[in-house]
Amino acid sequence: MKTMEIGKGVFFVMGKHKGKFPFSNSLIVKHKVMLDLGCGIETVKDLADKVEFAALTHTHPDHCSGAWVFNFKNKRVLSPKGYKTELESLANRFVNEKLKERWKNFVTNTMGIRDFNAECYSDGDLILKEPEIVAIHTPGHTADMHVFYIDGRIIFGSDIDLTAFGPWYGHEESCIKEFVKSIEKVMELDASIFVSEHEEPVFGRENVIERLQMYLDVFERRNEILIKLLDEPRSLNELVKLSPFYMKKPYEKEMLDYWESQMIEKHLELLIERGQVVKVDGKYVSL
Repeated sequence: MKTMEIGKGVFFVMGKHKGKFPFSNSLIVKHKVMLDLGCGIETVKDLADKVEFAALTHTHPDHCSGAWVFNFKNKRVLSPKGYKTELESLANRFVNEKLKERWKNFVTNTMGIRDFNAECYSDGDLILKEPEIVAIHTPGHTADMHVFYIDGRIIFGSDIDLTAFGPWYGHEESCIKEFVKSIEKVMELDASIFVSEHEEPVFGRENVIERLQMYLDVFERRNEILIKLLDEPRSLNELVKLSPFYMKKPYEKEMLDYWESQMIEKHLELLIERGQVVKVDGKYVSL
């Protein structure tokens, strides 16, 4: 387990497989709270005894898989208000009916998630008073996603993750426009450290802004890719087969196809709204 102090009493915990999906990185703040619990079940078991409670940025399994460990140890877990935490409820949100059982098997076997109970927090709530940790609602990736703003200088960025892949928004509840606004909101925060949950932390205000802008630019690059592909009419299924976003699907191809179709469809809706693409006889073509 790799840890690094990135601020006074704030420790970065690198998740299993260097925090890459299906795991994520965590933070320990003042030995009081652990932020997100997807760093690997054994790591969560070890760290749960060293803090008082845990808080989740959102309910994706790669961020909340170890929450049941805190339940087992009779320690509090905070989770976004309005969203259930049972596996069945998560499956209903994150995949279609056809893929539900497959998804549950995948997240159970690879991440170790179980049903868990949590208390609720809302946008603007203080997760901790000293140092101050504020929950800021940043929907788009999921409807319940928040970032945590720590001591006015550190952003725990949840799945605004700054990865080379770029933003991910493959659920029905995901939204490109909301995601863009959320990233822009985070860019306005006066922070000199940004903690990605799937990459190493970024230090320095200018570096943080530069990385966030690069991440934001991915949306328009994907629009451009689709416009080029639609020089000839193509259906949504044909676009998914070309896999312009994932390119490679090394695991659970059926689920990845489903999520990529959701992302592509959101871009197509946006491009139609902008007058750059039209749909004719079930196929899309650029203008």
